[in-house]
Amino acid sequence: MMHMQMTLQLLVFFVVAIILGILLRRLLKNTAIPYSVALLVLGILIGSVLDYEVQTPFLHELKSSFLLASQLDANLIMFIFLPALVFESAFSLEVHLFKRMFSQIALLAIPGMVLCTGITALLSLSVLPWHWSVGTALMFGAIVSATDPVAVVSLLKELCSRARLQTLIEGESLLNDGTAIVLFTLFLGLATQAQVELSFMHVVGEFTRVVSVGVLVGAVVAAISLMFIGSLFNDSLIEIALTLVLPYLVFYLSEHVFHASGVVSVVTLALIYAGPGRTRFSPEVMEHLHHFWHTLSYLFNTLIFILVGLVISTRLGLTDLANWQYLVVIFAGILVIRTMVIVGFMPILARIGIGLTKEKSIVLIWGGLRGAVSLALALIVATTESLDIQLRDQVLFLTAGIVVLTIVVNGSSMRFVMAKLGLDKLPKAKQKTFAKVQHKISDEIAKVREDLKQDEHLKAVNWTVVDRNIVTIATPYKEEESIDTQVEYQRKLLESERQFYWNQFAKGLLSQDATHILIGAIEKALDGTPQIWPRPFIAKHWQIPKWASQCANIPIIGVYARGASYKQHVITFESARGLFEASAYILELAPSLSLEASQLEKALEQVSLVNQFADKTLNDFRKDSPHLVERVESYLALRILLNTERKKIQELTHEGMISEVDAEKLIEEVELKMHESKKRLS
Repeated sequence: MMHMQMTLQLLVFFVVAIILGILLRRLLKNTAIPYSVALLVLGILIGSVLDYEVQTPFLHELKSSFLLASQLDANLIMFIFLPALVFESAFSLEVHLFKRMFSQIALLAIPGMVLCTGITALLSLSVLPWHWSVGTALMFGAIVSATDPVAVVSLLKELCSRARLQTLIEGESLLNDGTAIVLFTLFLGLATQAQVELSFMHVVGEFTRVVSVGVLVGAVVAAISLMFIGSLFNDSLIEIALTLVLPYLVFYLSEHVFHASGVVSVVTLALIYAGPGRTRFSPEVMEHLHHFWHTLSYLFNTLIFILVGLVISTRLGLTDLANWQYLVVIFAGILVIRTMVIVGFMPILARIGIGLTKEKSIVLIWGGLRGAVSLALALIVATTESLDIQLRDQVLFLTAGIVVLTIVVNGSSMRFVMAKLGLDKLPKAKQKTFAKVQHKISDEIAKVREDLKQDEHLKAVNWTVVDRNIVTIATPYKEEESIDTQVEYQRKLLESERQFYWNQFAKGLLSQDATHILIGAIEKALDGTPQIWPRPFIAKHWQIPKWASQCANIPIIGVYARGASYKQHVITFESARGLFEASAYILELAPSLSLEASQLEKALEQVSLVNQFADKTLNDFRKDSPHLVERVESYLALRILLNTERKKIQELTHEGMISEVDAEKLIEEVELKMHESKKRLS
């Protein structure tokens, strides 16, 4: 009976917290207050009034539910929220950009995190009471030095439109969270004297093992699950359900079976899904998948920030003045320490990855928020009975104070900081491109406006009022200095080409393998200075494997060799066809995005070379492999027609001409034909 009562109370908390979050988000619409900051303050306010007696049965039940939620176990908080939030964050990253910036992210997340932990430990020993040991100080340093992925990601999604800066800060918070948990576990053993000696080599060895095993677990589970997902046909329920359960599975396997880093495993799984595994998901499912995770992330962020506020206000009463003084000193200290470490690494950070400017480094320093993970680790310390009770309370108070201060002070002022640094706007080259796009939008609006003015049923329109609320003429970008827009222009063309391939894949006009090759070529072209031509990545992946040619006539093995050779021919033909269509599309698009005549001329020349390269490949294929042309083209034509049939069924369903039940049966028949035709033609 008691268990049932607790379950109902938690359900009440979840429902009420989400409703409060919805109302708060609505109130904050068009304001400069970050949602995460407001949620934390709301949680603290609710927790601060829970001591008051209430007579109304409903309010009493509500109070009991929030009190129960504030007493949740720290491990439970981490295991419920952390895997899902970390997965969503890593899954939404631009993987190509993450790989380019990995050296910078790793430098900040590992050596940078270790340095911050060590210096914070020294600060703690010099400021805090004498009963703090070296082990305790190191443990505390690990707790408060890691930027929290939940807090950082929540803030950046509201404020930052710069993909590179967001990827750097978000990537660091994801990886250094894993580093913090590893160091915390090691130093907790030292603080409790469960591990009397802790050598440097032991720490390095254990850290390497924990991270390596975490990566391996995430990669193995990703590989196995993607093989299964690749065998499915547009089964959104299974594909989405797998992405929900697998982050928890890898987290559990890493933490409890292999004693490795669960966070690293989840990040690895998500990055593989978002990168090479993206084409394994059914094209129709990807949009639903991102909507699902975006919604789940919003719900979990709402719950966790309110929970953090509740925990802080209910578990920490008024403490003595000395602890408040320690808090102020340590809060200022961790800001200075993070500044010292990032400034110290600047000569390296500016030369590796994609570089780092002074303005972005300031945002990186100020964006080092602490959040739920730090608080959960402090709660674990608070329940460790082998430590002195006074020390446990002090660690919890200081950590909670730092979490509140970084989220409220840093988080609420981040918009102001970015505005002062000029990072709240697009880069100047992008602003010019954006102005060009605005003109295209304005031209379209002007055309529609003229049509509306001729509409007999809209004769009473007050066009003065309407025109005040639409942009008919884009404000031209005022160029204050010479800007090199060539790089930005070429990058925009390549990104448009990449989106063209994803659109073709979503329509079923490109296979998984062809899409993977074409997207890979674009990402290679985007590395460093964007380069439209040449495309060595494609030429490399169009080669027939040597073993397939050499073993074609060997008994038994020859069957597999001929199959591999045929598959490669299909991929080559299909990707060449996709490249030809994409280059033709870019040739049409390029003039509308160009800013200078010379810029356009150079781009058209390079895109034409890509178009000729694809056209020559298709012609050579027909000339050199006439025996395969009919099979390959028949297979591609059949797949395109079957995808068209499936798409039309879905459109008719949306229009109400076919019931959903009948549509499902028709789509199942089409997908069965797809599967059988693929086996027959291969």
